[in-house]
Amino acid sequence: MKALFAQNQLDTQRPLVTESVKREVISTARDSWEVYFSRLFPATGSVGTGVQILAVSHTGIKLLRMVKGSRETSGQLRVLHTYSFADILFVTMPSQNMLEFNLASEKVILFSARAHQVKTLVDDFILELKKDSDYVVAVRNFLPEDPALLAFHKGDIIHLQPLEPPRAGYSAGCVVRKKVVYLEELRHRGPDFGWRFGTIHGRVGRFPSELVQPAAAPDFLQLPAEPGRSRAAAVAAAVASTAAAQEVGRRREGPSVRASSADRREDTPALPPYTMLEFAQKYFRDPRRQPQDGLRLKSKEGRESRTLEDMLCFTKTPLQESLIELSDTSLNKMATDMFLAVMRFMGDAPLKGQSELDVLCTLLKLCEDHEVMRDECYCQIVKQITDNTSSKQDSCQRGWRLLYIVAAYHSCSDVLYPHLHYFLQHVSRTPGLPFQGIAKACEQNLKKTLHFGGRLELPSNMELRAMLAGRSSKRQLFLLPGGLERHLKIKTCTVALDVVEEICSEMALTRPEAFNEYVIFIVTNRGQHVCPLSRRAYILDVASEMEQVDGGYMLWFRRVLWDQPLKFENELYVTMHYNQVLPDYLKGLFSSVPASRPSEQQLQQVSKLASLQHRAKDHFYLPSVREVQEYIPAQLYHTAASSAWLSLVSQHRQQTQALSPHQARAQFLGLLSAFPMFGSSFFFIQSCSNVAVPAPCILAINHNGLNFLSIETHELIVKFPLKDIQSTRTQRPTANSSYPYVEIALGDVAAQRTMQLQLEQLQGLGGCGLSLSPAGSGAVSSGSRACGESAECPG
Repeated sequence: MKALFAQNQLDTQRPLVTESVKREVISTARDSWEVYFSRLFPATGSVGTGVQILAVSHTGIKLLRMVKGSRETSGQLRVLHTYSFADILFVTMPSQNMLEFNLASEKVILFSARAHQVKTLVDDFILELKKDSDYVVAVRNFLPEDPALLAFHKGDIIHLQPLEPPRAGYSAGCVVRKKVVYLEELRHRGPDFGWRFGTIHGRVGRFPSELVQPAAAPDFLQLPAEPGRSRAAAVAAAVASTAAAQEVGRRREGPSVRASSADRREDTPALPPYTMLEFAQKYFRDPRRQPQDGLRLKSKEGRESRTLEDMLCFTKTPLQESLIELSDTSLNKMATDMFLAVMRFMGDAPLKGQSELDVLCTLLKLCEDHEVMRDECYCQIVKQITDNTSSKQDSCQRGWRLLYIVAAYHSCSDVLYPHLHYFLQHVSRTPGLPFQGIAKACEQNLKKTLHFGGRLELPSNMELRAMLAGRSSKRQLFLLPGGLERHLKIKTCTVALDVVEEICSEMALTRPEAFNEYVIFIVTNRGQHVCPLSRRAYILDVASEMEQVDGGYMLWFRRVLWDQPLKFENELYVTMHYNQVLPDYLKGLFSSVPASRPSEQQLQQVSKLASLQHRAKDHFYLPSVREVQEYIPAQLYHTAASSAWLSLVSQHRQQTQALSPHQARAQFLGLLSAFPMFGSSFFFIQSCSNVAVPAPCILAINHNGLNFLSIETHELIVKFPLKDIQSTRTQRPTANSSYPYVEIALGDVAAQRTMQLQLEQLQGLGGCGLSLSPAGSGAVSSGSRACGESAECPG
């Protein structure tokens, strides 16, 4: 800008005189000053993000914070993150001050007192940009088997193309409402009759209109030009980046040739899409070119007649360079080491003092540390299991099991995925081919890894031996409330969500809304540490980690949300919920204790609940005084004589005797659900920074919010609705602290106040780690690495 002013001799004494100079100044300011042409709104994000201001401009949104400069006393704005409008699918407002920006691969949640104005402004910009855009964004996956259709994943940007006739002099059309409509005569943005035509990653094809929505033209990533580096090498180096893959795809929308080998591709016939051979044609090295080190292979694969088919078939000799064209020497050396590890695992090369687990760990570590090598690893394994002619009888079988393991830990790139998926589907669905079962399992592992991120813990010796022996699952114990046990079959890629869905299915629950109310907890240190597992956590990862730390760990299944209505038909459902709420009821946590003698209505209610508990144990006889005492909360029992309680309970005996134990539990749950604190998780609070909350006290968390109860009478002292909670943060106990504490930000964004709670988690009191998730804000939990995503509490 200074250069522009100097060039036109402009200063405060010489005002702008020409329209062209004015436009040039404004254009320069718009393109070079990050936030000058932005509207600024006060905003905050989750704890730790540091967001203070949201900027909205013609290019997108920016997350900002104010930092002190070296010279400026008032500070200056720093850009923390930028999102273009091409990244934003849509914006929603789950609550009055909350904004949820839905991006292609993530969600950004912000809180602002001006949320409505922000949403209106962003929607206006996106709507305007979409008007003349030739791009659409996928809102769902579309992976058809028909190669003529365009496959894509949710979030992919597709470039719309005009429909062209198949051959000169011919027309393509269809009959619409008894009239012939020629496709090439349709306007570019006219009626599509349910189908569109576009390109992505160099592929073109038709796709259903309902799977996409208009999108702003994307700001494609510009790959650096490197001398001597071909497009295939660029794909190999940037294959882990979706944005980079999209840019390569955009460049390949022209003639589909490789710059480094166009001379040999001119007469190459087009291959069927998505086959491994098609991938090899695009990204493998020239099979006729000699290795970089000048060595020639003595086997058939090294002759001048070597073809791409040879490069995709089993070889008995180690590779001299990578399959995918890599110009980086270190990556090329890594690829040859990787291939040796593949051969050793399959038994086609000596182990040289290593164990099978050592070789596998080497392979998985290379893929973990260097994402660019994952496609190379998959291609090498596919090569060795294709037309396998090894002298080792189980070489091909071990190769498939290696592919099964790698697919459980690391995903491939978006570029390779359709080809690898087609390969696995072909093997699993073609009658008569061997290894159909494990090919299907590899396909499932790969899908799970793409969705959940892949396993983290290396397999133990025991797990590896089981997989090599063909056993891909183990029995794992899960404890339900009341000591109920469930031994479930856990596979390599089973995650916590799978377990929740399986147990819910046993309880006749099939809707996702119901699944969200249940959580798996990991319990260690003899029950002193209870932590909710992320729904994405791999069960075998958790088991492997816990066996090294605490061999006596347990996995609990509990309900933490109570929004869905109770059901009383399924016996497991009723028994599980009865067992979970009974301990809290007997502690008197669901209702307050009267100052004097309970009312007649309360006496009848409590005595009926006692009679139902007795029948739930399948007892027909009249309970003893001691048994009656066990059925009534201690605080209430002491308000009347033992004989009076026994008399009251006996009055309900005739009604309850007609019930089965299942019916008795169901009636108990139905009566208890009317209590004010039913559906709560309870915690003892040692101290609280808010003067309105006298501590120690009891905290009950439910769909109504945070309810602080008197420790003696259990009466409600103060309540904070969930809508007032902006964010939460948990501090685990330290060497100098016996208890964890929770920091809760209350109020709206403009006037926040922080409340600190020091709590003691009691196993009988709620039985699960403290966790809050109000309207998508941060979660509170007592957790370890296995507990990434905390359980949510009601609300």
